Amino acid sequence: MRVVQANKFHYVKGGAERYYLDVSQRLAERGHEVIPFAMRHARNLSSPYEKYFVREVDYHGGLNILQKLRAGARSIYSRETVRHMTRLVREHRPQVAHMHNIYHQISPSIITTLNRLGVPVVHTLHDYKVVCPGYLMMTPEGICECCKGGKYFNAVRHRCLLGSTAASWVGFLEASLHERLKTYHKVSLFLCPSRFLLEKMAEFGLPREKLVHFPYFLPLEQYQADTKPSDYFIYLGRLSREKGIATLLEACRQRQGQRLRCCILGEGPLEEDLKRKAAAWGLENVDFLGYLQGSALQDFIRGAAFTVVPSEWYENLPFAVLESFALGTPVVGARNGGIPEMVLQDRTGRVFEPGNATDLAAALDWMEEHPERMIEMGTEARLLIEERYSPDPHMERLEELYGLAIQGRVPLGDGGDRDLEGRRVGV
Repeated sequence: MRVVQANKFHYVKGGAERYYLDVSQRLAERGHEVIPFAMRHARNLSSPYEKYFVREVDYHGGLNILQKLRAGARSIYSRETVRHMTRLVREHRPQVAHMHNIYHQISPSIITTLNRLGVPVVHTLHDYKVVCPGYLMMTPEGICECCKGGKYFNAVRHRCLLGSTAASWVGFLEASLHERLKTYHKVSLFLCPSRFLLEKMAEFGLPREKLVHFPYFLPLEQYQADTKPSDYFIYLGRLSREKGIATLLEACRQRQGQRLRCCILGEGPLEEDLKRKAAAWGLENVDFLGYLQGSALQDFIRGAAFTVVPSEWYENLPFAVLESFALGTPVVGARNGGIPEMVLQDRTGRVFEPGNATDLAAALDWMEEHPERMIEMGTEARLLIEERYSPDPHMERLEELYGLAIQGRVPLGDGGDRDLEGRRVGV
């Protein structure tokens, strides 16, 4: 099978890129021809197909007015993407295309192009961009669902993209145009890593029959679990508002227990503010350790008593939880989005009310008071990963879903399928 894998970054930048690259590697190992499509970037992995990649643009960089106008237009509809993808399809004849994060640098014009050329599209939803111009369903005031029903101008009202009115106008125009063009109606199947995301997408109007619950996987051979007592717990991720890191810091101030240190791994816009607060509050048991990766990161997670995931947006299926579980480390997670589907109360960790520092402090204290139970939770967490998130069953199911897309069918819960017009077939 010849498969296009499309994602704006062709290197490990976040969870979406990790999944995109892992899937591409596993497909190649299973004998498929994998054709990546991405943006050119100095950190990209090498690829014989990079001649088809679109040119780099950094929306956070120092662009002049003309460059900003061009970049904004490209995020709405990219003629370069249309040209390059048309050439790729004509020269390589892929049978199916798998979309990941294609917004802005590639743009949804890739979907209309593939549809016009007769290539079925499968789209993994790593966030809420399809129905929310700002990706997160969150404003500075908290969770937000006011764009439901195509009311995308709310993104401008709340300045949802980069905190910028101009960028938010671009997001509004992009969402409105592709709603009018019915761009996402041209997708054969949407793969939803969490059940929460699936239900939210259905609530916002995506056809339920095209939504498939399809969690990520981890290459488990790369993760060796070790459950043992520890003197620290960790936060792992971006230091930004939606991740709930400020709530974690407040919970550390309220904690009764002091045996376990809090180690914060990551970088982001709140870093300096958080450090100032920690110093002002005298939080001597909180350490900011910066960005780690590779074996150093795995060692730190493996050695932790537990990981804290305090997210205040609708998390999908965070890799911070997956990797912690794979390394035998339980999780204290916010009762939000897809997190409770993984963090099972008193089995693989503890959950708490998102944004509630007092509730989080109580969960942290409970974990500190039950070190033996933490070890048992870590063991069960690893077993859960092996049962639900192993590579081989994932890839077998993905191949089945590609086949359904190629045949113009969608899956049914009763074991049969429907064609894309909703008619039952094969039952």
